Amino acid sequence: QNDLDGAVNALKTAKTAFGRAGIVEEKAEKIANLEKALDKAREEQEKQKEQKQKEAKEKENIAAEELKAAEEQAEALRKEMEERDKAAKSAAKDAKEAQNAQLDNLAVSVGGYGHGRDSLNMSELAKTPKEKPKTEKPEGTPKVDQPVTLETDPPLEVIKEGWLFKQSKKLKKWQKRYFVLDNVALYYCRSPTSIPDGFFAIRRCQFHYSEKTCCFDVITPSRVFRMQTPEGVTQLREWAECYKKAMAHREFPYYHVEQTTRLDLSRELLLGVMSTGLRMVKLGLYDPGFEEEIAFYTFDEIYSWGASDLQTFEFRVATERMPYSFKTMHAQEIESRLEAKFVKWREWRLWKRQKQQEEAGVVQANTSQSTPSKGAHNRYKGPR
Repeated sequence: QNDLDGAVNALKTAKTAFGRAGIVEEKAEKIANLEKALDKAREEQEKQKEQKQKEAKEKENIAAEELKAAEEQAEALRKEMEERDKAAKSAAKDAKEAQNAQLDNLAVSVGGYGHGRDSLNMSELAKTPKEKPKTEKPEGTPKVDQPVTLETDPPLEVIKEGWLFKQSKKLKKWQKRYFVLDNVALYYCRSPTSIPDGFFAIRRCQFHYSEKTCCFDVITPSRVFRMQTPEGVTQLREWAECYKKAMAHREFPYYHVEQTTRLDLSRELLLGVMSTGLRMVKLGLYDPGFEEEIAFYTFDEIYSWGASDLQTFEFRVATERMPYSFKTMHAQEIESRLEAKFVKWREWRLWKRQKQQEEAGVVQANTSQSTPSKGAHNRYKGPR
């Protein structure tokens, strides 16, 4: 293109020079031939340019079609994997429910609840027994007054998670960290799948935020931690709203504790005071609606517990030789809450046993009334 433009300019310059010299007519034929050659070269150049554009457009169309086919294939594969995961989860859930039902039927006869009894269907326990037609009760059957129900245990779930900038302590530099907020604490780590580097217990912290700087402060008894939202004020308001929601659950039955006696457990974990016993859950990251349970002990398995001082809580299990000892600022609170849960559970257990005895007595009385008598001597045989 540059050479062609240069030739055109040179031809114009030559014509001007020939005009000044008065020899234009002599060079007219040569000038005409040169102009025709330049026009022909210009047409060929335009054709080559159009051909290159056409080829580039065809390549773009082919690449777009290949990309579209790859996206469709990936979407089909993703849907297939989701269907497989859904089917696997459904099958695992059905198997777990069947196992729990089998364990419940077996454990009730010996006075226990089996492993994982915190997964009891509390909605069934909370139902009021249906009234049955009045029948004559045999002597010695305990009287059942009002039904006793257990409270439904709130689930442990993730409220908010995402990337934030955390200010370092000494150099005040902004470090990118992944934060997870649940009902108990605010955790931060280097990636969504790594172990938490630290946490802030909600029960012991205060929360303040500023829309001017897009920062919020978590104030602990030892220092002030400052975080910044990379996506602006909207993300800051979302975190503030979720943290307020978590602060509203200060009476949540899970507590952060540090165990000091067991080498087979992680040092930091969550201890939950449930309506049927104590649950230990892995600390930190877990999917919404899924709790990675370490162990669960019902009140049938726990035979002693207590807070030895203001910062130590301990309990013993019949199946374990070593006790579980935890360091926590909420030892007294855990003990008092566990006592209240145990009293309620014991009342519910006694009511359930009385109800079973009453139903067994009614069935036995109906069976004896429906049996025909074979004579007066068979009605009373005397003491054996």
